[in-house]
Amino acid sequence: MLYQFDSGRLNDPEVPQAWSQYIESAGQGIKITGDRTGLRELYVHCGPTSGALATSLGELLDHVRARGVSIELSPFAISSLLHHALVPLPYSEYQDIYFLSMGDIAEIRVREGSLSIELRNEYPWVVGLSRNDGEPSEVTLFNLLAQATARQVDEFGNDGFLMLSSGKDSPAVALGLAEGGFKHIRCVTYSSGADDPEPPVAADICRRLGLTHDIVEMPNDPTEMAETLVRFFEASARPGVDLSQVPYALATAAAAPAAGAVFDGGGNDSYMGYPVTGHDRSKMRYRIRGRRLAKFIQSKVPVDSPINYLTRSRLEGTMPGRTMRLPESSKLYPGAVDTSTWWYQEGKAYRHLDALDLFGEVNERHTGPGGSMQKQRLAASAIGMEAALPWCDHDLADYYFNLPEEYRYDRKTNKNKLLLRQMLDSYLDYDADAIGKHYFSFDGAAFIEKNRDFVQSEIGACSLWDQQGLSTVHEWLDQIESRPLLYHSLLTVFMISGWHNHSRYLSPTPVAYARSGHST
Repeated sequence: MLYQFDSGRLNDPEVPQAWSQYIESAGQGIKITGDRTGLRELYVHCGPTSGALATSLGELLDHVRARGVSIELSPFAISSLLHHALVPLPYSEYQDIYFLSMGDIAEIRVREGSLSIELRNEYPWVVGLSRNDGEPSEVTLFNLLAQATARQVDEFGNDGFLMLSSGKDSPAVALGLAEGGFKHIRCVTYSSGADDPEPPVAADICRRLGLTHDIVEMPNDPTEMAETLVRFFEASARPGVDLSQVPYALATAAAAPAAGAVFDGGGNDSYMGYPVTGHDRSKMRYRIRGRRLAKFIQSKVPVDSPINYLTRSRLEGTMPGRTMRLPESSKLYPGAVDTSTWWYQEGKAYRHLDALDLFGEVNERHTGPGGSMQKQRLAASAIGMEAALPWCDHDLADYYFNLPEEYRYDRKTNKNKLLLRQMLDSYLDYDADAIGKHYFSFDGAAFIEKNRDFVQSEIGACSLWDQQGLSTVHEWLDQIESRPLLYHSLLTVFMISGWHNHSRYLSPTPVAYARSGHST
């Protein structure tokens, strides 16, 4: 879905109905507001005299290039990927293309015959904005989730599969599928090995709900692994650098072929409350103040040291992962910029927020749409499917967000999703507290060791990197067994490289992976 505008007819009253919830007239221009739950991705390109808005970045890139407009990669974005494994919204990897999501607003006006764009954010899920007056009801929550799931089935076709974990969110979606009579939609659980606790729990959920359950594992054959990931890279308009992107992409590929949608339980931490951990609070409490001192300490500790968490700015401290700092990225990437400057400037607007709102408004705003939800969408599109996110339903989000806080979040225990836990217990006899949180498990260091030829080949073939600067990456590859946390940085460089080498949106001549005999 694509909407075009230009400097000659910017304030066009004939906005198609499909765009009316996102576009409105604003003075001598238009105001575009991102989807408040992230249910839809919105990408906007603003050139000197014309622009376009699309729900697919790939469609927008094809449209812009078809008009003869050259699009360049953004050094700030590539640097951000290296430093934090994400691009902060509303930016994208491309110059003059912006990604609008939760609370992002773009106002586009004509000034002296040319288009201009102004960007701001009005995050809708700040805790203080909740009315706290909703009627807590497991029945209401269950019905709203079932309706949201049915709407996603209707939109994407009555087929597909659910990525089912043993957490709280995807089991609830499984419950919604069963309630709606969509028992032909399979459930798929990724297994990281014999000791993985998730598959047995997920299998029991499916048995009780009458749903089909499959377990998929990572391919053992390096050639099969490389071929699957290259197909993923080819289809990706953006690099998937979420730390669980690799297993998620492999799991969805193993679950295919299918039609319709890949259902997922993500997308609700924004309005249900981010679970601030003791680790999160320690990063804030012991954070090193002063940019000069922080940079000095960075120069004295290795990239995989946990001390690096404490050298980040307050906003950067909400981000996960031990990724590169400027000293490493500037050697590898000639266009590297100091992204911490942007985060320090951005942080001035967030000085008043407590930990709950800080991690919600900053972390969830960026890592939700730009990380976990993007991971799902990229993996689904690579196998020709859509990503369905029932928890991003607007009615469902509004209901849950406006419940009294004691039904949403317990500040004493930092436990969120309280009413959801009760609903699962009542409707599924599923005690989320007893089962605990099982994270999507991925041994990144082992993956890199086992597939070193492929990883090193992709990184070495990427024209983004300075060849002399690659010496540091080669050293890290040699040290991965003794320093496994280096995989955060190595995996990020690898995923950017694979995307840059193979993406049909970037590379007119795909790079061949010759060592395994694979060629695109």
